[in-house]
Amino acid sequence: DFKEAVKWYQKAADQGLAAAQYNLGAMYENGQGVEQDFKEAVKWYQKAADQGLAVAQNNLGFIYANGKGVEQNFVTGYAWWNIAATNGQQNAKKGLPQVAKAMTPAQIAEAEELIKEMISKNPRLLKEQ
Repeated sequence: DFKEAVKWYQKAADQGLAAAQYNLGAMYENGQGVEQDFKEAVKWYQKAADQGLAVAQNNLGFIYANGKGVEQNFVTGYAWWNIAATNGQQNAKKGLPQVAKAMTPAQIAEAEELIKEMISKNPRLLKEQ
């Protein structure tokens, strides 16, 4: 029962458990047990990604690159995919060259700067839980 799963993921996510935050994000992204809500999915993926959970970082990359619940932003998508790929996430390694094809060299340079800034603000991004 998805509604029951959402209830338990919510409790664990509120306690700061990255895996539960990711799972709750996935439930919102897919509309399982809750109404589909990309903005809510982004909120929970962000919390898990900030703790270094590569799969959540990958999903943020996808969401930003495709503009699901957020304004499409290749620079931010590239940055999240790059961080996720650095953490060993295979889907991010596949997505990164795809988004790079749609970007200008200036956008890629901007994304590289964003990555450095994100990691300097939160070194935990590179430590998968």
